[in-house]
Amino acid sequence: MTKRFQSIASVAAFLGGIVGGSGAVLLPAVAAAKTPEVIVNAQSDLRFGTFMVFGSGSRNVSYTGNVTDVSLVALEGNPTGPARFTVSYDRGNESKHVLDIELEMVISTPPRVRDGGVEGQLSAFETDLANTGSLAPGQPIRVELRNCRTRVCSVSFSVGARLDVTRQFGGANLVIPIPVDVTVISAERQGR
Repeated sequence: MTKRFQSIASVAAFLGGIVGGSGAVLLPAVAAAKTPEVIVNAQSDLRFGTFMVFGSGSRNVSYTGNVTDVSLVALEGNPTGPARFTVSYDRGNESKHVLDIELEMVISTPPRVRDGGVEGQLSAFETDLANTGSLAPGQPIRVELRNCRTRVCSVSFSVGARLDVTRQFGGANLVIPIPVDVTVISAERQGR
């Protein structure tokens, strides 16, 4: 079973500056499932805050929230912060068996976005998921939910990235989707 969703890394530009905004994520409804399903909930978007750029520069927001700027002028305004997600496995049938669940997530290459004279691209993704650290688009990420005793078991994690931005003229509102696929690799009963 594979679920696809898009998180949003969004920024808005005006007069050469970049301002973070928020986006929307379409998710499956958390309804009473009769069959197992994976649910991805974006708790917060990847936020790059407010800054001004002359020509080109980059801002890195780490999964811990640390910000590193190259050739940018930081401005007051919208806050910065990593994206925060919760991935849940809903067993659906409400069995009482203890399960070990293994999921695989893949972040696809986000598109380069252009709005007027401003262009942006995300790269250098990183996460606090166990045994992962930095990750490349297309790289499978294993997510383990061990000892699941309830109908819904979940894990939360943060994602950071670098925004490379180029400004030729004017300002813009950039919204960059982050395509993610989640697949159930196994859901095995303990004690087999």
